[in-house]
Amino acid sequence: MAHTKTKKEKDHMDKVARLGCIICRKEGNPLVPAELHHIREMTGMGQRSSHFEVIPLCVMHHRIGKEAFHYSSKGFSAKWGSQRELLEETLQLLETEDELWI
Repeated sequence: MAHTKTKKEKDHMDKVARLGCIICRKEGNPLVPAELHHIREMTGMGQRSSHFEVIPLCVMHHRIGKEAFHYSSKGFSAKWGSQRELLEETLQLLETEDELWI
């Protein structure tokens, strides 16, 4: 059963979504709207990772089309890096964004 998100989780997820798609950003399009992908590395079958372990992906890179993670996770990871690597990049971007607003 899914638990209700805490304020801290919601705030984190909102910040991640505002980054835009991390893959489109790599392609030079930093402002493509994103939905959140909960990374699935090192979680059990049918289990979702923490709400703090999310990466921003647009619809095309997340779930629709031949470049999407959910179309071919192996192909996606071979081209763009593992979910953990993308999570690390996302967290670094968040730190950079936070520094810009201070």
